[in-house]
Amino acid sequence: MMDLRYALRLLRKSPLFTVAIVLTSALGIGATTTIFSVVNAVLVRPLPFADPERLMQVAEKNDKLHLPAFGASALNYLSWKELTHAFEDLGAVQFSTFTLLGHGDPETYTGNAITPSLMRLLGLRPVVGRSFVEGDDKPGAAPIAMISESLWRRRFGGDASVVGKPAILNGVAYTIVGIAPPALPVLTNGDVWIPLAIDPPKEKRLNHVLLVVGRLKPGVTREAAQTEMDTVAARVGQEHPEVRDWGINLITFTDAFVSNQLRLALLVLLGAVGFVLLIVSANIANLLLARATARRPEMVVRVALGAGMGRLMRQLLIESLVLSTAGGILGVAIAFWAVSFLESSLPPNVLPIPDIGVDPTVLIFAAGVTCVTGLLFGFAPAWQAATTDVSTALRHTGRSSSGSSRARFRRVLASGELALATVLLVGATLLIRSLIQLQHVPLGFDPEGVISLQVSLPPTKYPMPKRVTFFRDLREALQTIPGVLRVGVSSGVPFGAGNYTTSPVSAPGRSLLAPGESVPIDWRTVSPGYFETMRIPLLHGRDFSDSDTVNAPEVMILSRATARAFWGDEDPIGKTVRRVADARDFIVVGIVGDVRSTSLNIESPTLYYSSGTRIWPLMDIVVRPASDPAPVIEAVRRHVHAMDPDVPITNLRPMTEWVSGNAAQPRFNATLFGVFAAVALLLAAIGTYGVLAYTVSLRTKEIGLRMALGAERGAVRRLVVREGMSAGLTGIAIGVAASVAASRLIGALVFGVSVRDASTYVAVAILLALVAFASCVVPAVRASRVDPMTALRLE
Repeated sequence: MMDLRYALRLLRKSPLFTVAIVLTSALGIGATTTIFSVVNAVLVRPLPFADPERLMQVAEKNDKLHLPAFGASALNYLSWKELTHAFEDLGAVQFSTFTLLGHGDPETYTGNAITPSLMRLLGLRPVVGRSFVEGDDKPGAAPIAMISESLWRRRFGGDASVVGKPAILNGVAYTIVGIAPPALPVLTNGDVWIPLAIDPPKEKRLNHVLLVVGRLKPGVTREAAQTEMDTVAARVGQEHPEVRDWGINLITFTDAFVSNQLRLALLVLLGAVGFVLLIVSANIANLLLARATARRPEMVVRVALGAGMGRLMRQLLIESLVLSTAGGILGVAIAFWAVSFLESSLPPNVLPIPDIGVDPTVLIFAAGVTCVTGLLFGFAPAWQAATTDVSTALRHTGRSSSGSSRARFRRVLASGELALATVLLVGATLLIRSLIQLQHVPLGFDPEGVISLQVSLPPTKYPMPKRVTFFRDLREALQTIPGVLRVGVSSGVPFGAGNYTTSPVSAPGRSLLAPGESVPIDWRTVSPGYFETMRIPLLHGRDFSDSDTVNAPEVMILSRATARAFWGDEDPIGKTVRRVADARDFIVVGIVGDVRSTSLNIESPTLYYSSGTRIWPLMDIVVRPASDPAPVIEAVRRHVHAMDPDVPITNLRPMTEWVSGNAAQPRFNATLFGVFAAVALLLAAIGTYGVLAYTVSLRTKEIGLRMALGAERGAVRRLVVREGMSAGLTGIAIGVAASVAASRLIGALVFGVSVRDASTYVAVAILLALVAFASCVVPAVRASRVDPMTALRLE
C-alpha cells in the first residue's frame, strides 16, 4: 500500500507524462478488447442452444458433383430418422416467406416450416405460449404458427394476449400458439414458423430443400455417428437408386455457423491488433526508460541506503501497473463504445451471430491484457533500475550515456516498432488492393440505375397459373410508367435475397460429360426483358417470350460458361439439357453472358428457366429508369397496390446496394486492418522520434564538445540521422522478411493480388523509410543547434 500511495503521488506530479501513457495504453487495450469481443462472440461464446457441442448439421453430399454439403430431401430425412441410432432426434427446417395481413400494413417476412422435434432437440422454450408438438405437422392439422419475439414486440406491442388469436399468413388464418425465443432465429433466420408437414407421396428424393439438424446421444462421437450415417446412406442408396451417389456429411454447429474464411479473418485481425498492442507497449517502455534515466539519482540513493533488487522492482512495477490499470479502465470504456458502433454499422450477415456484446469473458480478457501490458512495458525499466550498481552509477554521473545499454535497448524497441508496423502495413495494403480489385471486377451486368424490389403473393390466393398471370401483367403495367426503359422479373437478382439454388443437370446425347454424368448448376427463373433490364448480353439465340408457357415446348437459356461445360465450342442452340430431379428435358434457345451472382470473386455457371412455366410466390422485380428513380419508385408502388392492395413490397433498393453488400466482409477486413496499420505507423514514428530526441538530449555535452573541436553542423545532423536510420532500416528489413514469411496466412483473404507482390513490399518499405527519416530530421536539426559554450559550461 505504501508503494501504491507513492506511485499515485509520483504520477500526480507528472500529469503530462501520466496522461500520455494512460491514453496510449487505453488505445492499445481498447482496440484489442474490441476485436476480442468479436472473436469471443463468433468463436468462443457457446451457441445459444443446450449442449451445442452435441448438435450437428446433417447434410447431403455428392462427391461426383463436388458438393460437400447440400440440402436434404424430405424423404431422405424420414429414412434417416427411421434408421439412425446415433442421434437422440433429428429435426428439419424448410425456408419460406409469409405475408402477414391485418395489424397494420401488409408485410412480408422470412420464415420457416419446422418439425415439432426442432425446438426440443435445440433445448429451446417459447417466451410465451407453447411450441409445436407431435401431430401439429400432420397433413390436414389445424394451421398454427409461432412468431419471433422481435416481430411480437414490433407488430403486436408485446401483448401476450396475441397467443391463441389468429393471424392471416399467406391468405390463411393461422392461430399463433407461441412466441419463439431469440435463439431460434440464430439457426433459422426468420420471424414466422409453421409446422413442417411432409406428405411422402408428394415428395421426391432428389428435391434437396431441407436443413436437417440432429443431437448426438451422450457419449457418441461425431466420428462414430459419421460411420453409422455412411452405412445409412448406403442402405438408402440401395433401396432408392436415384440417390445412390448421395452420401451424408455431419458438420458441427461451429463449422456450420462460422466459415473457414471468417475464422481466418478474425484470427488475423486479432493478431494485427496484438501487434498494435506490442507497439504501444514498446512506446510506453521507451517513455519509462527515459523516465528511469531521469530518476537514476533516486535509485542510486535507494540502493545506497540498502534497498534490494526485489524492493526496487516491486516499486517500479507497481507504478507501471497503476498506469496500465488506468489505461485498461479507459480502454474497456472505448471497447464498449467501439462494439456498439460495430453492431450498428456492420451490414447484415457479415457475422453469424445477432449481437457481439461485452460479456464477462471479454472483461476477464481485458483485465488479463491490462496486467500483461503493465508488466510488459514496466519490466525493462524496473530491471535496469533494480540492477543499478552504486559505485558505477556514481562514477558515471554527469557523463554521456549515448553508448550505454539503455540507449541501445531503446533503439532496439524503436526498430521492433517499425518491424511490426511494416507487417501491418503490408497486410493492410494487400487487403485494400484486394478490395479495390473486387469492386472493379466485371459483374456481367450493369447495376447502375437499376431499382430492385420483391413482391410476395399468398400461395393459396395465387396458385401457379394465377401467379404467372399476375407477374406478367405487373411487368406490362410497370413498362408503361413514363421514364421506365425496361422491366424484368426474376426468382433472384444477383447478390440479392431471392430464391435461387443449385440443382444437378445433364446433357443427353453427345457432350463433354461422361454418359450418365451430371453437374450442379445455379439456376434462376426469369421473364422476357430481364436480360435487357440488367444489361446481360445476349450472345447467341433468342430471349424468352410470353409464348414460352407450359403449353409450349420447354426451353432454357444458358450462360456461356454452362454451355462450354457441356459442349465446348460447339453451337449449343437446339441442344437438350435434362433436369436430373424430375428427368425433364429443356431445349436451349439462347446463350447469355456469365454473371457473378453470389460472390464477387466467383463467376458461376447459370441456367435460366422461363417465368411463363415456373414461378415462385416471392419474385424480384427489376426496373431500369431513364433518369431520376424517385418518381418511378412511387409509381411502382401505386401499380403493385392497384393490382392487389394486400400484396406487400419489400427490399426496395438500388441494385448497387446488393453489390456493395457482397463486399461487406472484405471491406470489414480491409478497414480494420487499415486502421490498425495507420495507428501502428503513427506510433512507430512517434517512438522513433522519441528515442532520437531523448538520445540527443543525453548527448548534448558530447555534441557540444564535437562542435567546439570543429565539427560542422551538417556533420552533426548526418550523424544523428545515420544512427536513427540504421535502427529504422534494420526494423523495416526485419518487417519485410516477416511479412513475406507470414503472407500465406492472409492468402485466402485476398483476391486478384499476389500475397508476395513485390511492388507492395517496395512501396511499404519506401513509405516507412520516409517516415523514419522524417522522425530523424527534427532531433538532428536540434542537435546541430547546440551551443558549444553552453554544453562545455554544463560539463
